[in-house]
Amino acid sequence: MSVREPAPIEVHKALADDTRFRLYRYLRLSGRPVSVRELAARLSLHPNTIRPHLRRLEEVGLVASEIRRGATVGRPQTLYVAVARGEPGGSEYRLLAEILAGLLSGPRAVERARELAREWGAYLVLQGGPKPGTRLPARRNLAILQEAMARAGFEPRFHRRSQGTVEIVLRSCPFRDLAEGHRELVCAVHRGLIEGMLHGLKPPLSLASFEPLAERGLCRLLARGRGARSGAQEPRA
Repeated sequence: MSVREPAPIEVHKALADDTRFRLYRYLRLSGRPVSVRELAARLSLHPNTIRPHLRRLEEVGLVASEIRRGATVGRPQTLYVAVARGEPGGSEYRLLAEILAGLLSGPRAVERARELAREWGAYLVLQGGPKPGTRLPARRNLAILQEAMARAGFEPRFHRRSQGTVEIVLRSCPFRDLAEGHRELVCAVHRGLIEGMLHGLKPPLSLASFEPLAERGLCRLLARGRGARSGAQEPRA
């Protein structure tokens, strides 16, 4: 695999395109080499649409490709994998976050931060959502939610628990570095983002339960649609 260090402006331009962002996020979440055929099936895109976007991601160093030959005679397969990159300027943003977090003390300030996070959550959903008045199937609704969570820095895993109810495990918290010193504030902002995302869906979902840092840094939540049963649970998908 050939990899080069991308310039920050190139990365931002490449990921500004929604299709390229979805491709990159799927590769990141997969954590393994993926074929064009799988990407096309998972993201409901034509392979010919995907290939130029993958080339662009490869040009800026966000994606690497490898040729894999099968055990039998046939055409070699090209597989793509996301390249992990550290965020530039992390220490400076951490310092800024610590300073700003120190200003938000007391119940009223924390609640205001949660309200603002709700607005941001709804905004992130609307970026990838349908046009006003459009009602989507549950599967597409959850796909929009997953993309919004990924944009916020979470790494969500969905498990259907019962009719109209889904459990979501968040494996990465974008505010994890601040949680130790500002646990109440961080969890309030985290919850507000989730509430805003769920409310912004069409049709909306409600937050039935929320367990921040439930185990090993994972956060768990249950989301329900209208009329969903809260009784017996189905096995995880």
